[in-house]
Amino acid sequence: MAHVFKKNRARPSPLLGAALLIAGIAIGAGELGLPAAMAAAGYWPAILGTVLIFIGTLASGMLTARLFLESSARDLPSLFRQHLGRTGAAIFNVSYFTLAFCLLVAYWNGLLGLVGHGKWGIFTVAICGNVLFLGLRGDRRSFLGRCNGVLFLGVVLSFLLLTIAGCLHGGTPPPPVRSSWLRMPLGLPVLLCSFGYHQVIPIVCERLHRDRRRVYAALMGGTLLPLLFAIVIFTIAFRLFSQEELCHAARTGLPLFSLLQDRATPEFVFLAGRCFSFLAIATSIISLSLALHGAIGDIFTAKRRLFAARELLILASLPIALLLPHLFLVVLGLCGGIFGNLIAGIIPITPFLGKSYFRLRYLILWLFFAAIFAIELFQLLDRRP
Repeated sequence: MAHVFKKNRARPSPLLGAALLIAGIAIGAGELGLPAAMAAAGYWPAILGTVLIFIGTLASGMLTARLFLESSARDLPSLFRQHLGRTGAAIFNVSYFTLAFCLLVAYWNGLLGLVGHGKWGIFTVAICGNVLFLGLRGDRRSFLGRCNGVLFLGVVLSFLLLTIAGCLHGGTPPPPVRSSWLRMPLGLPVLLCSFGYHQVIPIVCERLHRDRRRVYAALMGGTLLPLLFAIVIFTIAFRLFSQEELCHAARTGLPLFSLLQDRATPEFVFLAGRCFSFLAIATSIISLSLALHGAIGDIFTAKRRLFAARELLILASLPIALLLPHLFLVVLGLCGGIFGNLIAGIIPITPFLGKSYFRLRYLILWLFFAAIFAIELFQLLDRRP
């Protein structure tokens, strides 16, 4: 083990790789819900909200890294157990598993929104679920991981193609966008869902050998990429669709580019949007399934493995998505505003409210995430029949 450790020390992982790891976790199918979530607010409020979430998640990410670097913890649950006790660690674990499971439901819903809710759409999603189930079994997970890397490369390339297609689109421009700054906070929970990467901060710290400056630089670079992705997505969406169409997507709970099939759109824009949407959802489903599969395997012991049923637990999100369609945007808001908020904001910042760390800026940052939590809770209660 010492020999392996020295070998790793001699060849440290590059800073770029750590930044791409963070960006790869954050960027995914959640980007497809951003324009619909901010449709009622308008373009410039959406940009301001994105910048606010960028600043908040970057600050909370740096605070999480600081806690980890100053402790002997091996992972985030043990870190928060040191600072917040067993209750804090339990809340983090429950939030993480619930977040991952709900995101899987949202992503299956997004895939259904792309392929349709008819029998062929259900058949396609069922085939994808069976392929995922077989891939999670045995030693095929490494193959799934390599496939996911190829898919993420496809996400980046299709995103560039979509950007070019959106810039070249010469159709009739949509009506001017009306800005409603008071509606901007209502979309912050979905925005927060697209900037979640805090679970990989311990991995980044170890790969960069706990070098604080390099860790902070990786966090900055890894958080900048989702910011750029979100700004480009907003720009393309408000260029291609009218504000009324985006509000319709918000009401129906469909991913953004499913609107392309309901209107006359140039073929190259239609293909670019569909390709980006499908690849983003596919890579998000695989990434979450692998992460959740590994996390369940770490918690459940061999004696309780029979009751864990990891693959079945992961695939239980599929029938829920089939039975409750059009939940894409609702579940993204729930994940970002409640469970993702606890993981990326409220729990990591809480230790800094104590006497040994307290600063006024930490309290303001905690109140910012607490306000997003309250906004999403209010929206959930408002949706209740």
